[in-house]
Amino acid sequence: MSKIENTSSHKDIYSVWSDSVDNFYSNIEKSIPQFHQAATNLLQEYVQAWNNASSSIIDIHREFATKTGIKSNLPESSISMMNDSTEKINRSFNVQSKMSIASIDATKQNIHTWNENSKSFVNINKSIMDSLVLPFNPKI
Repeated sequence: MSKIENTSSHKDIYSVWSDSVDNFYSNIEKSIPQFHQAATNLLQEYVQAWNNASSSIIDIHREFATKTGIKSNLPESSISMMNDSTEKINRSFNVQSKMSIASIDATKQNIHTWNENSKSFVNINKSIMDSLVLPFNPKI
């Protein structure tokens, strides 16, 4: 027997359905920390791979320039331009990260608000259902 069959003490479809839904969402909630950790590990590995690739390319170019006698000195204006570009790229990335986090937080708040109001929605729907069903129930 499955867990779902063992937890259901009622025979009606709604009790069995409710038990199945509870079991399903409980299982999802248990997997969230594992998914979060896996996604974090993947992102860290991705960033490390690109960092390693970039460093390797720079090292190979430096070695080639040294062995062939190519001068690699830059004028101060070029160094300043590269430093400014890097600073602007970092600022852009930070703004993008803040916007993404704000968007995620807003979405989370919207879902939280919807979840908080779901009981009101259920009560409204129940009232509508009662008003629709009332004329068909025999009055005793």
